[in-house]
Amino acid sequence: MSRRFVAVAAALTLPALGLAVAPALAASGYTQAWEFELAGWNRSSSPVIADIDADGQNEIVFGHQDGYLRAYEADGSLKWSSPALPGMGPDCPAQTGPTAIDSSPAVADIDHDGTPEVVVGVGSTWSPNQNGSVVAFNGKTGAREWGFDRTRDRDASNGVWCGGVYATPAIGDVDGDGKLDVVFAGFDFNVWAVDGHGNALPGFPFDNDDSIWSSPALFDLDGDNDVEIFIGGDTTLGGLFDHQGGVFRALDWENDTVTEMWHRTANEVFHSSPAIGDINGDGRPEAVVGAGENWQSTTGNASDHSKVFAFHLDDGSTVPGWPRNTGNTVMVSPALADLDGDGNPEVIAGSWDKNVYAWHGDGSLYWSKTPVFAHGDDDITARITGSPIVADLDGDGDQDIAVGTDFGLALMNGQNGANLEPGVFWTDKVSQAWSHVAAAAVGVLDGERRIVTTGFDTPNVKTRVAAFTLPPTTSTDAWPMFGWSPARTSSPSASLCALTGATGTFCDVADSSYYAGPVEWMVDLEITTGITNTLFGPNRALTRAEMVTFLWRQDGTPLGYPHHRFSDISAGSYYDDAVAWAKAEGITKGTSTTTFSPADSVTRAQLATLLWRRAGANGGQPPHGFSDVPDGKFYSVAVAWAKATGVTKGTSATSFSPGDEVTRAQAAAMLHREANP
Repeated sequence: MSRRFVAVAAALTLPALGLAVAPALAASGYTQAWEFELAGWNRSSSPVIADIDADGQNEIVFGHQDGYLRAYEADGSLKWSSPALPGMGPDCPAQTGPTAIDSSPAVADIDHDGTPEVVVGVGSTWSPNQNGSVVAFNGKTGAREWGFDRTRDRDASNGVWCGGVYATPAIGDVDGDGKLDVVFAGFDFNVWAVDGHGNALPGFPFDNDDSIWSSPALFDLDGDNDVEIFIGGDTTLGGLFDHQGGVFRALDWENDTVTEMWHRTANEVFHSSPAIGDINGDGRPEAVVGAGENWQSTTGNASDHSKVFAFHLDDGSTVPGWPRNTGNTVMVSPALADLDGDGNPEVIAGSWDKNVYAWHGDGSLYWSKTPVFAHGDDDITARITGSPIVADLDGDGDQDIAVGTDFGLALMNGQNGANLEPGVFWTDKVSQAWSHVAAAAVGVLDGERRIVTTGFDTPNVKTRVAAFTLPPTTSTDAWPMFGWSPARTSSPSASLCALTGATGTFCDVADSSYYAGPVEWMVDLEITTGITNTLFGPNRALTRAEMVTFLWRQDGTPLGYPHHRFSDISAGSYYDDAVAWAKAEGITKGTSTTTFSPADSVTRAQLATLLWRRAGANGGQPPHGFSDVPDGKFYSVAVAWAKATGVTKGTSATSFSPGDEVTRAQAAAMLHREANP
């Protein structure tokens, strides 16, 4: 486990109350609505702005290392302050006082009683020998509703204390029952999902192998009305996963079982939390996540500590152009927002190299800037330690960035990274010289857009909380708080259908895609029913079973053919009759005399050959001109036929790439071209 700062203090045992001061006009031009100080540190609990009591007005909530979760009214007055008393398993030491909070609170009505709950992880490595878990509070009164009691730290160095939860919970419907669940992970090595009353869902926990600092992101990828879980974690040699570094996972819950859809590893832990969106406009959402700092600081052997990764949600493959490298550790979580106005979000992240980066979705750099703070006669730069938020901070209709450093909160123009608040540090400035690990939050308070910040003073052991009024704007703030929303799902779109806005049969087939017409043609002719009722799976590799079935359906689903006698095809499978037809018609011979290999992927050479055989396997075609298709191969004449008939143009003017896998989208396009020359 890595440490971000060196100062450590014992948690306070009593709540420290802040007193709001009168509004003032900041030297920067931002109107200060109020500010106050608290004794002790709030290091990393990012404030949430949400209507926690269902009165139609927003409040502010954040945690503190003294173990209290505090809620404030829009005017900065204290609404309630409640001790974070964790649920303790039977083997955990007795504890009567609250546990320090590093996690950020999430807000939603998880028990469906009309009043939102505030859910937060508890436990901190800055305050050892405290039990951890997740605790839910009534948003209206602050009363503790439940504390989860099944976390248990398996790190022997921490003894038998219940495992702490540094990461922020995310709220969404995991099991598809129409009710909200809470997803979290912690130092007990596990990913958990619990219902609105704190009961673990069947199938959980999922064992990660080592500690988890990364907060989960939730997204309905497969259109089944429940969310999948995307989260990073630590891994260690000799452990369950047996890898030194980190692992990023995609998890799905089905029929009381948690299944790993895919995972990716890195040569460093994943301390960062993912952000989900379609960063390159291809209708295929991605998870973007930074690395962390553990193995680099302990062994000096973790080259990925300085990287930001982007993975396709559907299969975990790396997005072209990624990962991107910075000059030092990336601990913060990225934000996604359209900074340049092209309709696609940029990726915004910061590094310990003191730079804030904005990348386009293809990985190319939009800009990078080092925030500079003028302090007297000195220009000071500092590590980027807080996760960025994105909002219109100057009222010009464009998106801007607020990001924490260990010397102040930087306000930056989203189009070029320029400083929005130059000048010296005075007490009435947004960018006052405090350390900022907790992200700021933007929301409507007292009828005004305001930015709320929390920073801490390490040597003097205190926390500053302040709110400043932002100029009016006609735009929508793109990433206004950590985790994007009060539910902390880390995605502006809850599902693939909502993200793409596709109007066709399948929500993963964007209207502008090259295969949209061919897929709808296949639907009209009942050649495909998709992989689900709402998904076609255009980027999935086409299997031999799927390809033969497409051809068979296109031919009218003929029956009555002799049995194929392939031992690896179960009687009654959806492709059983299709394979019998294809073998009898000479379209396929199988992969051996007794096997068909239905789950194997289809290559471009195989697909061209199948189509050519179905068309009559005629020779005498003009030369294809592809340098990677030599004469004498089983597919040589088939490729020449496919080129001559317009079924394919190759992957370039001189290459066909015969060994490449065919995606379902590519197959749809080729079938359509063959049928509609």
